[in-house]
Amino acid sequence: MEQISSLTTPVRGTPMTVDAAMALAISEAYKGGPRVSPNPLVGCVVLDAQGGFISAGHHEFYGGPHAEVNAVKNLSPEDLKGAHVIVTLEPCAHEGKTPSCAKMLAKLPIKRVTFGLIDPNPLVAGQGAEILRQVGIEADLYEADDLKLDQEMRIKLEEVCEAFLWNFRQKKVFVALKMASSLDGQVALRSGESQWITGSESREYVHYLRACYDGLLVGKGTIEFDNPSLNIRHPQVEKKNKVVVIDGEADLLEKYPDLKVSSMHDSQNVFWCVAEELKEDVQKKMQRLSKVPQVVFVKTKVGGDLDLEDLLAQLYKLGFRSILVEGGALTASSFVQSSLVNRIYMFQAPIIMGSGGSKSWTETVRIETMKDKIFIQHPSYKTFGNDFMITGRIQ
Repeated sequence: MEQISSLTTPVRGTPMTVDAAMALAISEAYKGGPRVSPNPLVGCVVLDAQGGFISAGHHEFYGGPHAEVNAVKNLSPEDLKGAHVIVTLEPCAHEGKTPSCAKMLAKLPIKRVTFGLIDPNPLVAGQGAEILRQVGIEADLYEADDLKLDQEMRIKLEEVCEAFLWNFRQKKVFVALKMASSLDGQVALRSGESQWITGSESREYVHYLRACYDGLLVGKGTIEFDNPSLNIRHPQVEKKNKVVVIDGEADLLEKYPDLKVSSMHDSQNVFWCVAEELKEDVQKKMQRLSKVPQVVFVKTKVGGDLDLEDLLAQLYKLGFRSILVEGGALTASSFVQSSLVNRIYMFQAPIIMGSGGSKSWTETVRIETMKDKIFIQHPSYKTFGNDFMITGRIQ
């Protein structure tokens, strides 16, 4: 979800290569970032019979028209005669909350459809392309002529709907981790103080990221020390989010009615994760509270820590398809050590906090040999004010 700026939409009639059109379609897809889950981000570009740009569209919100519909909705049959439709994901074949895009396109006088990825949904998976071919429309998987460009575009196409692809391929929650550190890798002072390491521009972007994931996850230490609101405060996004709190021993549950997270969110959108062996005691506690969150009972490992894989499995059953882990240091470190992080957003500020009296976000991660070091795959970089951000896939 790292894209925050869009490619400039060309003037109508501007000649475009298929490669340029696919790049624009990817850019269009990101516009739906905060609103489309659990659907994928999808963008679409339409070129006329001469290869000139005529329109673009994206999937705007869950339950709303898909990218292909938005791209062609203001075009006449004359505009579409012999047109080439370029879309990031194979047009859907099935009828869900919206009609089939493949069937819609099949009724138009277009000549060709090029799609970036085959849809992993078994209700589509090649069937959308076949619907088009049956009526004489060319339907092909995108390939760039240049091998290097093809590899780069393949990565971008996978990234634009990475959570959706992970959900279908693995049947698991997609986990992103956001951390902010000093140049020497510290995320908090020994006292727990961490506000603020990064500048206002970075923090604004983090609120955009919160909007792009189904839930925001923190550990009890973050709640106890900062008493944060954990809502979305972005000038261009209005959205209520869900919050997940890891509090294995239910230490903070009785304080819930007085916490900011309680006043800023509907309780049905706050999920409190505690050890399943405490179920009877926790249920008694909840009876005494004036306001209670959704409580998720999670299996524990030897030693008493919550089993994070079971926690994610429980969240998947509850409808979560993506999570942004924001901290604190121990929570972040635990997810990395358990190999449960898919994407990382690492913000670094031009400050030094000193490791002697601070906390590292990898404090529980143990790497025995250099061959076991964790690689960030396909990294990209951005700056926000004086801060620097690196993001990439871990798995």
